[in-house]
Amino acid sequence: MKKQKITFVLFFIICLAMSCDTEIPEVDTTPPTFSFEISGDGFTHTFTQDDDFSSMQLNLRGRTEYRFTYSGADQGGVAAIQWQLGDNSQLEFLSPEFPFDSWDIRDLSALRMVEWFGDVSDPKTGAILSGTFRTRDLPDNTTDSGTFSFFVRDFGGESGTPNSVRGDLNLNIQNSETSLSEF
Repeated sequence: MKKQKITFVLFFIICLAMSCDTEIPEVDTTPPTFSFEISGDGFTHTFTQDDDFSSMQLNLRGRTEYRFTYSGADQGGVAAIQWQLGDNSQLEFLSPEFPFDSWDIRDLSALRMVEWFGDVSDPKTGAILSGTFRTRDLPDNTTDSGTFSFFVRDFGGESGTPNSVRGDLNLNIQNSETSLSEF
């Protein structure tokens, strides 16, 4: 069973890396999916739309580099993939440099938004973004909290209403080892 899951994930990633062309169906009632993998400081975890984000918190170590891979997919074509980050000072992207491929980053007043938008005239099954970021340096005995918000929307078919998925992951940057708290 585990081998099948690994094979499926690898196929999914390869398909996304190639930004597979797709056809938008007449009606699409199946919501899209997303995956956010993070590793660093001896920690690795993959979050998906199926996680119960209300019962967990990601604890990252200050002034530490992390690798990430974020992807969104839908068999009927993806219209938008977004990753909203908290305060602009919480982390610094080391790679990729934006704009990257068809991904862009916008710094808004109190947050940062990483985005990819699909094209209804040339629909893709999904897109994937990989890179590295470093968390901010914190004075001893302090923490910085925020949220990673993941959002993916499909086209909803040619005559339907778009479907979407969202996950809001509580985030805490601190001067202790990286971990996932579940409550």
